[in-house]
Amino acid sequence: MTIAKCPVITASLATSVYDIVHIMAQEGFRRIPIVEPRTKALQGIVTSTDIVDYLGGGKNFEIIEQKFDGSFFKAINEPVKSIMRPNPPTIEKAATISRTIELMKQHGVGGLPVVDSANRVQAIVTERDMLSVFQGKARGVNVAALMTEKVVTADSGITIIEAEKQMVKKSFRRLPLVSQGKLVGIVTAMDVVRFFGSGEVFQHLRSGTILQVLQTPALQIGTKKLVTIHPNAKVDEATRTMKEKSVGALLVVDDDEKLVGILTERDFFKLVGKRAVS
Repeated sequence: MTIAKCPVITASLATSVYDIVHIMAQEGFRRIPIVEPRTKALQGIVTSTDIVDYLGGGKNFEIIEQKFDGSFFKAINEPVKSIMRPNPPTIEKAATISRTIELMKQHGVGGLPVVDSANRVQAIVTERDMLSVFQGKARGVNVAALMTEKVVTADSGITIIEAEKQMVKKSFRRLPLVSQGKLVGIVTAMDVVRFFGSGEVFQHLRSGTILQVLQTPALQIGTKKLVTIHPNAKVDEATRTMKEKSVGALLVVDDDEKLVGILTERDFFKLVGKRAVS
């Protein structure tokens, strides 16, 4: 609880997908716990990746095609219980940070609702909250030791729906974009959420022309002002940069500005058990 966020915004089982998208886009949340209205007990959780999956990226897109005959407008007004992840892993208020990290690694999740004995959500703890834990405790460790080297990229001309499909298929939230071998941008799951939460897109949802809009180049909704770091930089510098820039990942580039890796919030978990972390 020393690093968890509270109070936490929750939604009910009957909340529409569109309202969830709107909350995420407005507040910058990547996950929202879903609770039973009467008891407030946790029922599930919905993440930005679930939204990407549902609105064009993955298996849940079949719900739109089959149940709503391809109508995005009807689909986005569907109750969120249709796409939430039921019975998500949770953590108790008295749990230690090390136990929290262990559970996140075990379940492959980026956040855990903190619940009381009645399974009511009291707070939420995320990978980003962990940055303060690792800051100052990785003395001498280089970014190269933690980064993911094999970075999946896409051509800058890739469409939004193609980017969604890649994210879901590869199970990641970020897709760097390149043009003629040069890094030009990055598109994230939250970029897609903000795209669907915009007023202009809502009008396309009403008119049924959203499939044409999804053919827009992903670079148009992504970030072109990149936050990068050198592989020889220290991890402490990386944590400071991520907190200052409010980003969940740093693109790692060498002296020639060539992309050689990516460092995400989850990569810091590799420090657990190393002598650098006390």
